[in-house]
Amino acid sequence: MDYGEHEPGRPTADAEYLRTEYETSRRIIILLFILGTLFLFDIVTTQIILITGGIEMNPLMAGIVAHPILHFIVKILFLLVIFPVSLVAERKVKGSSAFLYWTLITLYVFVDANNAFVIIPHLPH
Repeated sequence: MDYGEHEPGRPTADAEYLRTEYETSRRIIILLFILGTLFLFDIVTTQIILITGGIEMNPLMAGIVAHPILHFIVKILFLLVIFPVSLVAERKVKGSSAFLYWTLITLYVFVDANNAFVIIPHLPH
């Protein structure tokens, strides 16, 4: 087959590439949204714990979580850093962005679950 020709009904290599890029970007955005939601839940639950007399167990975050706006800014900055990193990583190693996001999502599911279990006993009966 000559350059530029393709079988009727079959997408060209360019169309296939664009479809793959679209699906990858879509998946990354969905995972970023899930991670961002978990970050927001972490911020809210951490603030509830601090207000009710609890303490931040992560020494790296202790000074940051004392200021809710700073905590929010740090989480947003983290998302703004990992988004382009995940795009570059995905182009270099297929599937690496999904691994990155699922690792972070799993970590934050445990963080948020821990926060919820700390809060639940303090809820009014």
